Amino acid sequence: MTFSIAVDLDGVLADTMAPVCRIINRRHSTHFDVSSLDRWKAWETLQITKDEFFRTLDEAWFNWRTIPPTEEHIDEKVGRLLEFGMIDIVTGRSLETVTPANSWLKQLGIRFNSFVRTEKGKDKAKLNYDVFIDDSPELMSQLSPGSNRHGILYTQP
Repeated sequence: MTFSIAVDLDGVLADTMAPVCRIINRRHSTHFDVSSLDRWKAWETLQITKDEFFRTLDEAWFNWRTIPPTEEHIDEKVGRLLEFGMIDIVTGRSLETVTPANSWLKQLGIRFNSFVRTEKGKDKAKLNYDVFIDDSPELMSQLSPGSNRHGILYTQP
């Protein structure tokens, strides 16, 4: 049996919060680091608007070479998932950051079948995947109990 697997980009493969913290600190003279972020809605901890957060996230992607992976050997780990079926990178990234995100994936040698962009993160639950690997607790709660769809919540300290 093969599965269709949706793997999120920000916070699952790409540790975008490190450069986001650097940008926010420079802009607001603050001292946040990744360990400061204790909830999925990072803009609340950073004390900025949701809009500023997503604009800053885009800014981080425009400098994609500064974005580290969330784990060492992430390419090998995602590659192992290919043994179970089709892997798509499914993200709510802005249209302007699709090219940098694909460049980042290519540089790291992460193999996947398709890059799928949704207009909003919550739109992911409408997609037809067997398994979602994502850092959004909101997405996990949108997966219907009793369905054949499963979620793996990727959490970080």
